Amino acid sequence: MQTQLYRSIYMLTGLLACLCGIVGIVLPLVPTTPFLLLSAFCFSKSSNALHQWLLSQPALGRVINDWEQSGMIALKTKVVASACMMAMVSVALIIGENTYWVMTLVVVITLLVLAFIWSRPSRV
Repeated sequence: MQTQLYRSIYMLTGLLACLCGIVGIVLPLVPTTPFLLLSAFCFSKSSNALHQWLLSQPALGRVINDWEQSGMIALKTKVVASACMMAMVSVALIIGENTYWVMTLVVVITLLVLAFIWSRPSRV
């Protein structure tokens, strides 16, 4: 009984994460990859068929497979993600009217995320 409940929770979470990831493909401020990685994880715990379907998608499957197999992020993905983050932080710093500590927090979090991204192995 508990196993079925856990599988159902993983399935629902995976479907919601997949939906958010698909929305992120279209909307510029919504991240795609983290939601799809969460979706792949949840599907691996709840539905092998959905997990395989996600891995078989031409645009997304390779990224998810690289991450699952070796924690790898493609060099092109790193460059695009870094450029987007730096652009967003720059715009926020230029036009933002937030307090000093909020802007400092945004910059520190961005630098930590960039450090994590660039610490992962790359595929050219």
